[in-house]
Amino acid sequence: MRSRFITLTTLLVLCLALALTACARKPRSTADVPRTLSQTYRIAVAPFSQPTSTSQLIMGYLPEPQGRIAPDLLAEMDRTMRDVLLTQTKRQYLFIPPGKNLPDKMRFHTSNQPQALPHWISFARTLDADLLIIPQILDWHQREGSRAGVTRAAHVRCEFFLLNIKQGAVTARSVYDVEQSGLTSNLLEIGDFFKRKGGWATAEELAREAMLKAVKDFTL
Repeated sequence: MRSRFITLTTLLVLCLALALTACARKPRSTADVPRTLSQTYRIAVAPFSQPTSTSQLIMGYLPEPQGRIAPDLLAEMDRTMRDVLLTQTKRQYLFIPPGKNLPDKMRFHTSNQPQALPHWISFARTLDADLLIIPQILDWHQREGSRAGVTRAAHVRCEFFLLNIKQGAVTARSVYDVEQSGLTSNLLEIGDFFKRKGGWATAEELAREAMLKAVKDFTL
């Protein structure tokens, strides 16, 4: 009898283990199943911008103090974004040049609440597109030092919004907020350490990582 009880207990443990394994392999919900945006979507890409007041935000908050990016570097970010999208995805995009009827920062009222989304929706509805990618730099601190050693590491916060133009709503958001730390202070970043070839990255290199993350987050 005791032997039979042990056998039944063993079988129950094995069944439970198999069930747990199956559950681990099965996505917990449909949200866990990787998806790719339909190739039929026409996707426009806004140029990079940097909100400098809360009212200019689509959502979220401004860091304090905020690191500003130089205007010429915003243009460089646009070129990098184009390169990332065209090399990492198999799509055609409508790249909007800077200043082309974009929401005017001067029109935003002083407020401690984000107010930019309605302006972006109005602008998006003038485009021949289904979706609009809105990339923004929220915080920008350049590396102080060299690839071999720094007195201050680069720190970048980038946010990307995927706007469904017909629905007039943000359907996805990708946030990248990284300040590089030394390998000895954070062993969890060993993968990033080797990806960066064992050196200290520039803010531009971190921004490119942010763009690659957005491509993945938006399943482009």
